[in-house]
Amino acid sequence: MDTSLTILRLFAFILEKAGEVFTLPVVVLISCILQPRLQYALARDGLAPQMFCEMDGKGNLRKGTLFAGSVMTLIATFVPFTYLDDFVSAGILVAFSVTNGSLVVMRRDSPTSRPLLLEKLLLAFNGMACFSCLALVHGLSSLAGKAIATFLALVTACIGFVIAWLCPVSAIFGGRRAVGAHWEEGVQYFSTPMVPFIPCLGTFANWYLIAQLEFLGIVLLLLYFALAAAIYFKYYSGRDSRITGRTGPARQYVEVHQEQESNGHPAPDNSLNGHAIT
Repeated sequence: MDTSLTILRLFAFILEKAGEVFTLPVVVLISCILQPRLQYALARDGLAPQMFCEMDGKGNLRKGTLFAGSVMTLIATFVPFTYLDDFVSAGILVAFSVTNGSLVVMRRDSPTSRPLLLEKLLLAFNGMACFSCLALVHGLSSLAGKAIATFLALVTACIGFVIAWLCPVSAIFGGRRAVGAHWEEGVQYFSTPMVPFIPCLGTFANWYLIAQLEFLGIVLLLLYFALAAAIYFKYYSGRDSRITGRTGPARQYVEVHQEQESNGHPAPDNSLNGHAIT
């Protein structure tokens, strides 16, 4: 029996390593291909230097590709993968949490009398979920740790219920944030059940997994957040997020929409002179 179990474990180990050999190069290749376009989108919206928007005569993002490739090459050369393993895992889990939070933002609205309440509650929920999960993973060895972990988990759950209580369901997908969106009679928009409870539960599960990672991975994740926040406030603070960096039909559409909003006219359709708005 023990021999059979050992063989099964060895087979599972070999299968896992073989999967990594085949999938990791694909993931890295996709990242290398998409990273310049991501930088282009950030620069177009004013969140990164404008050099990432520059194209050569063939429409290639040469500077953005050289920058991304150089950074990836330096990291791969000098940073052991052992240190990056937990950092990458934490980054993916945070991306899942951002997706859950985005769903809540698109399906719920802040009260008219208290703008940005939903965003503040989601920020508080993520912060409390992070601390409560750290306490659940590392603090259950003592009675005081158990009490703290229980208290933080209850506070986190209460924030989720407050979101459901104070933030009404959006009439349309995106709510008041949707530029030019309007409700069409007879159109069935896809429904998402139990928002914000299921997204908040998924976010809590992600933070619980992050709390089990090595300390270095969590520190690298926090440093990455600090860098992202610095870039955001440097290139974005004080600008109009709907116009900054946009050009062509997209910029024209947003400007027309803002003008009609100020004059009390209904929002225009989501196209302008036959051009798609991106």
